[in-house]
Amino acid sequence: MHICCSPLPVSEEISVKKFENALEHIWQVCNGEDFIQETQRMRELLTGKPLVLYGAGTIGDSAARLLTHYHIVVDCFCDKNKSGVRPGSGLPILSPSQMIAQYPEANIIICSVNYREEIIRELARCGIPAKRIFCRDRLHLHEMVYKDFLPHVEGYRRTYGLLQDNQSKQVLLERIGRYLTSSPITASECRKQYFDPEIVTLDPGEVFVDGGMYTGDTAQLFVRLCNGRYRHYYGFEPDEQNFLTAEKDLMGNERFTLVKKGLWSQEGRLSFSGNLSSGSRLDEGGSGEYAEVTALDMFFQEREAPTFIKMDIEGAEKEALIGAEQIIRCHKPKLAICVYHKPEDIYVLPELINSFREDYRFYLRHYSNTIYETVLYAV
Repeated sequence: MHICCSPLPVSEEISVKKFENALEHIWQVCNGEDFIQETQRMRELLTGKPLVLYGAGTIGDSAARLLTHYHIVVDCFCDKNKSGVRPGSGLPILSPSQMIAQYPEANIIICSVNYREEIIRELARCGIPAKRIFCRDRLHLHEMVYKDFLPHVEGYRRTYGLLQDNQSKQVLLERIGRYLTSSPITASECRKQYFDPEIVTLDPGEVFVDGGMYTGDTAQLFVRLCNGRYRHYYGFEPDEQNFLTAEKDLMGNERFTLVKKGLWSQEGRLSFSGNLSSGSRLDEGGSGEYAEVTALDMFFQEREAPTFIKMDIEGAEKEALIGAEQIIRCHKPKLAICVYHKPEDIYVLPELINSFREDYRFYLRHYSNTIYETVLYAV
């Protein structure tokens, strides 16, 4: 596959050529004999019995799309926290007891990262043999088919040209490979996610915004890396259970402000899927829950502006950045923004930041052995 583009300077032509060559290689893998045979083996493994996807979230949604593409019938989702019908696929969502009653002989694909081992133990206690339990990431079940990735190609090419170093460019290319072939992404050797010392310098007097505080793990890392020399920490977390855990662990620090709200482009109240540990999210298809949200520009109107903003907010990053436009334009805080929740985040988010001001430098780093935990740094 070849991408047409207008004439570029020589250095940019070389960069684009590398991108096109890498994309061509991925395309060849997708159409290669080994790839086709693996797909056929998966089809043989999963057909002949009812098929259930355990986990009615984004991981399950992409699995349903891929299985449908390969003409493998999915009968339903199973989820302890959701019910009804899953938008998009139209598949029913059953509780574990309903699933076992209706599909006692089903093959089950676990579509969860955080709860995988817990689900395996639960299914084993219910008497379901291990030979009928599969983990999504151990099947030949990639994230997207090539035709679904095509609308994103030009955006990825643009971001490839924006990135400052070869490691960032390699992460971007490996993410494409992971989407389309399940090939691995090389994780950074640095274990300081959001604070990579090759990119980020923590200065005395930092005012740090932790968007997606979770249970306070990033707060503790921030304080440790600053050696206690910071001005203030603001943690935003809409999930009740996560917030209470963080509040208990972080209480007593007068330089901490914890806010039980999500980040968005404006103040309001939005549908929310909670009690999902790190996966709780603002969600139009939520389970009847709601969460309060705020915009950073509004929240900091009467406060000292942030010097560093981190966001890991389960797909709400674009709206939250829009809600921080004036802070970014006027103060140029360091940014560490997760770009793995949606395929388009990897180009939509840096281009949005670039539209606010053009003097940021962009880097990508990856911090897991799955497709999750890719961070865009803007400094």
